[in-house]
Amino acid sequence: MKTRDLDNISLAAFQQPINCCNVTSLAYALTALGHPTSVDDIFYMTRLPIASVLDDGMTLAETYDTLLTYVEKANLPLSVRMECFDKQSMTLEDFIREIEQAVGDDKDIHILNFGVSIAHDNYNLGGGHFSLVANYDPNTQEITMADTNPKKYTRFWKCPAERMYNACVDKDSSSTRSRGMIVVRKTDHSHHE
Repeated sequence: MKTRDLDNISLAAFQQPINCCNVTSLAYALTALGHPTSVDDIFYMTRLPIASVLDDGMTLAETYDTLLTYVEKANLPLSVRMECFDKQSMTLEDFIREIEQAVGDDKDIHILNFGVSIAHDNYNLGGGHFSLVANYDPNTQEITMADTNPKKYTRFWKCPAERMYNACVDKDSSSTRSRGMIVVRKTDHSHHE
């Protein structure tokens, strides 16, 4: 299994004692791209009110804004892009094409925001979740996810691309906006301090 993007993560022990998959996914993504970052770093640097993260979670847009703030303040050579899936601007075909490119490219990390019950095909599970794309198999059309909450969902799990797409189109309960994805990308090769 080729998970080159995520090799850095296995070295770092991320603990998630509280439900903050949103911020944890950002810490994972930044670390995987070569900028070791903890959940505490993000809370500290962005002055994120902890209650807003824990009480009702964060929407895709709030998580995106938090990452933008962090990247700016930490002056990291990264670009951040958000794709909302509610305008049908992102078709299933577009989604699969994006994921296929993602796993062949070690310069970017894709964070998906999805409805848990749809992704896991289990209606006893509720709410939304943020995790990272680790791999994609074009033959089986399955995405491997690197989960931000391995105790609950295991570290890596597979999901058919179409089911994950539907889980990302699923409306967030706290907003009328759809879920979707955040793409974090390295912008240059030079190492300047």
